[in-house]
Amino acid sequence: MKTSQVARFITARIEASGYSQKDIATLSGFERPNIITMIKQGKTRLPLDKIGPMANALETDATQLLKMCLEEYQPLTWKAIAPFMEFALSQDEFRLLTALRASAGGPIVSALGETSRQHLEDFIASVRVPPTVIQNEMRHES
Repeated sequence: MKTSQVARFITARIEASGYSQKDIATLSGFERPNIITMIKQGKTRLPLDKIGPMANALETDATQLLKMCLEEYQPLTWKAIAPFMEFALSQDEFRLLTALRASAGGPIVSALGETSRQHLEDFIASVRVPPTVIQNEMRHES
């Protein structure tokens, strides 16, 4: 049986958070902590109105969690709105872009010298998801 991508993601984030499921439920605004177990098992969907609170509780990006939920729960709706969401920035992306703009004082990449451009490329390479993580996720989907 194929496990829900949302369920796997939430399970991994809870494990990484150090919080109990009860803590996550409380922080996300759920009255009963057993809903977290049901979401992790893929028996129930994360309600769309809880995406923001859940993302905050899991210290993850709400935009990415929303995208993941819509792709899985409402694929036709996601297909219809995805082109409009392509350029939407997550909070983290917005912070990074704002910091880059403030630091550069103008056009970001075109204003960089060769050394600075190499530093930027090194930074980007350092935050990429390691291929082993992607391979492990793909194994779980089969």
